[in-house]
Amino acid sequence: MPLPVAYPSAVPRERIKVGEIRLALDREGTGAPVILLHGFPELAHSWRYQRPALVAAGYEAITPDLRGYGESDRPSAVDDYALARLVGDLTGLIDALGHESVHLVGHDWGGSITWVTAALRPELVRSLSILNSPHPVASAEARQIPEQRQKSWYMLLFQFTGIAEAWSSNDDFANLRSTFYATAAEGAISAEDEEVFVGALRKDGALTAALNYYRANTPPTSWLKPPPDLPPITVPTQIIWGEADAYMSEVLLEKTVAKIDGTPQVTRLPGVSHWVQQEAPDRVNEALVAFLDAQS
Repeated sequence: MPLPVAYPSAVPRERIKVGEIRLALDREGTGAPVILLHGFPELAHSWRYQRPALVAAGYEAITPDLRGYGESDRPSAVDDYALARLVGDLTGLIDALGHESVHLVGHDWGGSITWVTAALRPELVRSLSILNSPHPVASAEARQIPEQRQKSWYMLLFQFTGIAEAWSSNDDFANLRSTFYATAAEGAISAEDEEVFVGALRKDGALTAALNYYRANTPPTSWLKPPPDLPPITVPTQIIWGEADAYMSEVLLEKTVAKIDGTPQVTRLPGVSHWVQQEAPDRVNEALVAFLDAQS
């Protein structure tokens, strides 16, 4: 089946002042606002199939490059990428755009940011949609389990400044390409898409900024002690989960559901990898729009 039509690449970008940095973003539509946050090692481009679907369904689709990525600002310190800063970016963006509350959609690190925002600032969140991103506390708990610890090996590699950068970027990012993008189904991330992602990481400081997400939030010491706690998630929540994720075991989903006050809507996608919104865009769009419509 052919992939749906992606968002046109010529859409003008904006740069919005959020605290001490500026975030680059795309936005279109005039309905209820939906902010979609990408993960590692991606960009707003990873939502290229969701933006037109949301606009067609009557929503305003807002897709920023996270701090450190793409055309957004790149602070230099590791601590600049701690979750508290990333959550501050999101809450600041909501305010800067003039919204009292928004629907949040997050994948990978973008999911971590939206989980914490929904836990700490539920008044800002109309609904929460998560794509293959465990609750941060569930993730920390699961790293105590050998199966998930083995799947998370790259998080330890990324702690080594210089070594991780060389491993990732040598031979035109060969290891990064084969370890991450190549785990998607054939054609889901085209050569052109991959070049968009890798091209952004070639910019000065961009790869280190992306790796600093791991250095600031999953240092080795965090693997050896109980995780910090967060208030339970109380906003309407859906989880879309690709079951063939090479990096996430089933225990992550089980532990994540336990962090939600109530019963989330869980859509499982057998045979779909970590890159769920790019690999199965039609199914993701259908589930996402149906859930958002139900919150109206």
